Amino acid sequence: MDVMLWILIGLAAGLAIAALAPEMGPRSLSPLGSRRVRDMAAGMIGAVAVAYAFTRFAPALRVDGLTTALAALAGALWLAGIVEVYSSRRRAGEDTEQRQPERRGTPSKIALPAYDAARQALVAGLTEDALAHDAGRYAEIGRQLPGVGRIVSGQNPSPASRLQVALRFWRGWTKARDERWRGHEADKPIAVADWPRFARTIASDLALDRDTMEPAIVTRFG
Repeated sequence: MDVMLWILIGLAAGLAIAALAPEMGPRSLSPLGSRRVRDMAAGMIGAVAVAYAFTRFAPALRVDGLTTALAALAGALWLAGIVEVYSSRRRAGEDTEQRQPERRGTPSKIALPAYDAARQALVAGLTEDALAHDAGRYAEIGRQLPGVGRIVSGQNPSPASRLQVALRFWRGWTKARDERWRGHEADKPIAVADWPRFARTIASDLALDRDTMEPAIVTRFG
């Protein structure tokens, strides 16, 4: 009979802890039900364990039902409270990790495959056009530019993005070819031999996923 009383006291104490403890994160029926079951179970274990230990080590108090009941209540509240505090801190830590913002300018894990595809397309196109330029096949420069431009357009639109810098260089390269390497009067023309060298520099930096630091490229296309 005493054990049943201890169990009831533990269940009631655990339910009280679940009801009074602040909820961490959005309320929903499923987590709330889990909290109640967990705290009630902890309260029941704490009540039975403490009351049993109390009567075992203080046999003279076995006939004092009120004192034993108070001991069971204290044990239930103590264990259920510890379980609730530990679980609340754990939930708070998980919520913080889930809400951790990604660094600005860094592709997310979901966007990374598309970013890598755009980067590799630029590397391949610039490298191929550099070979065509060295061989004197100027008409082939920029042949892949429209397709690669559509791929890059879905990535970081920031003008400082290394993909955008490479794209502007490639467009400038084809424009210089169309103008027969004369350039505008207001601009300092890039030497014909420098275009494939700069293209390889950008391609090498993109392959390593880093920004191009070549002053002539940064000043004109950065």
